[in-house]
Amino acid sequence: MSNRTSLFRNLFFVIGVGTILFMVYKIGFQEIYDNLQKTGWWFAAILGIWVLVYFINTISFQLIIRDGSPESKKISFWRTLKLVISGYAINYTTPMGLLGGEPYRVMELKPALGVKKATSAVILYAMMHFVSHLILWILSVLLIILYVPITQKGLTIALWCIFIVCFFLILWAFKGYKKGMVFKLFTFLAKIPFIKKKVTKYKNENEAHLKEIDELISDLYLNRKGTFFASLFAELVSRLVSCWEIFFMLYSIGQDVTYVQCVIVVALASLFANLLFFSPMQLGTREGGYAIAFSSLSLPGPLGVYVSLCTRIRELFWIFIGISIMKYKSLK
Repeated sequence: MSNRTSLFRNLFFVIGVGTILFMVYKIGFQEIYDNLQKTGWWFAAILGIWVLVYFINTISFQLIIRDGSPESKKISFWRTLKLVISGYAINYTTPMGLLGGEPYRVMELKPALGVKKATSAVILYAMMHFVSHLILWILSVLLIILYVPITQKGLTIALWCIFIVCFFLILWAFKGYKKGMVFKLFTFLAKIPFIKKKVTKYKNENEAHLKEIDELISDLYLNRKGTFFASLFAELVSRLVSCWEIFFMLYSIGQDVTYVQCVIVVALASLFANLLFFSPMQLGTREGGYAIAFSSLSLPGPLGVYVSLCTRIRELFWIFIGISIMKYKSLK
């Protein structure tokens, strides 16, 4: 392991530990204890759901990595699982999400796959994660229209706007799958004041490498279509499985809800949080998202606070796991 890789790994580790301490401080030991007591043994089921979620995420990522080349066979399922859990743990701790987890995954995959293949695999997985989110939001809009009585015309218009925006973003993402997007991204960044000189210089010096990464990205969709859709489907399934944690949280305190309502809650809460993506750990945005989601379903407002706290405790647990395993040598 190079000194640079070690430095960044230690940096991510320090950020993660700092985030854990900060989250514990913000939530409070007493609040954590009270919520664990209130939820009881159901909290084991909530944590267990995320074991399954991360396993399905790993299947999605592994399908992308395993392209049939000899070097890709060096990346075992367990090593990919480590990168999935640790990567999301870092993403939980950084503003804008992708500032930590994705570079970390590239850094860990680079020795085995090379920088270009590692970069394309991580970008592809991030795109799968993004598109599955869009599909979940579209699905939630349809579920709200079908199952939730809507009395306000403005809400109906807002829902269809969300549907249309998500639909066109999916079309844009598929265009990126077909033709790649890295070189176009650098072309766009080269037009932004203050950074355009440095970006233009980097783009001109590395044009061949950037276009090769785009070719690797488009290869999955153009030449491995079955694998492409299997990876996207796995990522969507992981999102639908994660909705069960809301069901377990509410069931543990005697609240009668349906799975469909839980999907709507997760989708609306995540939509609101992602609109304010710059907030580290989604501080404040998560709570607001749950409040809006529960209000739209005519469920008691205080449930949003309870669910938000339970979610924070679950995140705290998995951040701890992710940061802990990051310090160990990659599993074979």
